[in-house]
Amino acid sequence: MKSMAHEQNNKIQKQNIGNAGEYYIAARLSALNFVATITLGRAEKYDILALSPSGRAIKLSVKTAYKETAKAFPLSAKDEDGASNDFYYAFVRLNQFNKEPDLWIIPSKVVAPLIKRSQKIWMRTLGRKGQQHKETAMRQLPIIVPETWHKFYPNWVEKVDQYYNNLKQLK
Repeated sequence: MKSMAHEQNNKIQKQNIGNAGEYYIAARLSALNFVATITLGRAEKYDILALSPSGRAIKLSVKTAYKETAKAFPLSAKDEDGASNDFYYAFVRLNQFNKEPDLWIIPSKVVAPLIKRSQKIWMRTLGRKGQQHKETAMRQLPIIVPETWHKFYPNWVEKVDQYYNNLKQLK
């Protein structure tokens, strides 16, 4: 029988999952001839600063999920603000390294209003037991779009597909 300490040592730590996503994105950018620098937590909102081959400077915030069953990525209320033309979110699903990771590169100008609007809609709807939702700093950005989103965001399915594996938009 395995000891609990042994099982905990085999469980991938959250920080390592985040690091794996950042290094994966930096490697992909480098392969496209970007100069990419991981901030190692020294920049509050950005994980990677990069310079495209054409000389365009960009900032990326990387959000990483380990399991291939991940359907959404957690964000926070602070992600509702600070959108700009040079700021992107990189969402990476590592797929437990059973296959190539999935990635979505989405401009902050798409992410910020989307999660702000979804929070307002969520606050107006009632919970499972008919109770009013309480304000929270947590936000979710779905990659696999739940049925409830189709009526509020009819074109989000097409947009998600547009951003899938699309690193070229950064050039």
